[in-house]
Amino acid sequence: MKRRDDDTQIELLIEKLRWLRLPGMANALRPLLEQASKRNLVVTDILHRLCDEEKQSRSAAAVARRIRDARFPQINTVDAFDFDFSPCRKKIRSRYLALHDMSFLQKGINPLFLGKPGTGKTFLSRALAYRSCQAQKRTVLVSAPKMLNDLAGAELHGAIDRVMRRYVRAELLVVDDFAVLAMDPTQAKLAFQVISERYDYRRATCITTNRPFKDWTKVFPDALNAQVIAERLTERAEVFVLEKGYRMANR
Repeated sequence: MKRRDDDTQIELLIEKLRWLRLPGMANALRPLLEQASKRNLVVTDILHRLCDEEKQSRSAAAVARRIRDARFPQINTVDAFDFDFSPCRKKIRSRYLALHDMSFLQKGINPLFLGKPGTGKTFLSRALAYRSCQAQKRTVLVSAPKMLNDLAGAELHGAIDRVMRRYVRAELLVVDDFAVLAMDPTQAKLAFQVISERYDYRRATCITTNRPFKDWTKVFPDALNAQVIAERLTERAEVFVLEKGYRMANR
């Protein structure tokens, strides 16, 4: 009879923990109480363990939320990147891996990946974005055409402030294929606004591009616009130039 009463009390306590939105504690309570009786744990030990479980649960949920909000088309992790494939990859290894401590975010440093298609630019930028999510940082991963179309559509429908906030407030914004396709005046203006506001707030912007900075005037309708954007991206930057293409070599 006592066993049944104890089970009832535990179930009631679990329901209360869930009502209080403490899922880590709720899931850990029963097995922890069983361990407590076997190991003669004191109340403070049990409370510490319950708090640790809740902390881990919330941390895992926060990381999952950051990954979901970043909208990865594909998850890439740095351990899958072959740095030994070419001399240029070996050369950038230490500088690139140093970014994974995430201190560059506080300094507002922009990781810039330049090179021809198939050299690993997108992979490295996504791996960095994934690491940012693991550090529970607000992260947005988007292609340049998608971002500019989103902003142009929002401006047309009177929602530009809301959509602009998503791109400006992210602690790390990763823009794939930046300055690759020619922009019309509206797109160029919106690109300038995103980069300029992030520059003013010292927020890290990561881009990949297959065009050297000197050729950005071919993409932007205003050469001065292209120059200012390039200067604001490179003023505080880690530039990675990738040369030999992995995809072409595999073919």
